[in-house]
This record gives sequence, structure tokens and C-alpha cells, in this order.
Amino acid sequence: MDKVLLDTSGLFALFNPDDVYHKQSLKINNSLIHRQASLILPNFLLAETHTIINKRLGSRPAREFLNAALLDFQIERITIEDEWAAHAMLQTTSRQRSLSYFDAVAIALAERLGIHEVFSFDRHFHMMGLKLSEP
Repeated sequence: MDKVLLDTSGLFALFNPDDVYHKQSLKINNSLIHRQASLILPNFLLAETHTIINKRLGSRPAREFLNAALLDFQIERITIEDEWAAHAMLQTTSRQRSLSYFDAVAIALAERLGIHEVFSFDRHFHMMGLKLSEP
């Protein structure tokens, strides 16, 4: 079974009907379900996604996201080694890549778990060697 890393940009698009990537996110989600991919959500990105949905869309969609995430996704805890790897990554990343700490920790987790694909609309992941999910 394929493992796919879930990123905030993909999940936000999935839960926001007004997002420019909403239709594409629905197609990708259906493809991941059809493939029976194992959907991996780092606990840091669970918190980030919930916060962004709550702030931009309100508490009801945020609760719906949280309920779906806990039922449908494999929540993976970030380790101290992931955090150190992210720290090192951020020390050597060029300005053009301008990774966030959330992205760097997610990439470190993906490397640790041998994940090569991410459900995201954030090109930073592709620049760092991960394949972006497609419909």
C-alpha cells in the first residue's frame, strides 16, 4: 500500500469549496481512496490545518476536519530527530525555497518513513524531491 503525506494546502483545498484548488483536491482525494493509499498526517500539520480552517472558515468546518482526520488519516507524531533534521534543512535551504518549519518537519518525517508522495499544492515539496499527488 502506498503511503502519501498529507499537507495543509491539500487538506485546506479539500475542505474549502471556494478554494482555487478545491475541484482538483476532490479528484486527488478520490484517486487516493481508489488506490487505497495510506494517508499520513503529521501531528504538527494536523494542528496547523485545524488552526487555518478554524481561522478562515470557522469552528464548524474545523471540527468537521478534526473528526475526519482522526477517523480517516494515520496521525504520525514528529520525533525529536525529525525536528533536528528540519532544523538542519532550514540552515541550508536557499531563499528561493523559503521552507516553513512545518514543511521542513513534514519533509523530515517523509524521509524517515520512506514516503515519496505528498497531497499538496505547495511546490516546495516537489523542489525537495517529493512527488505531488495527481488526480
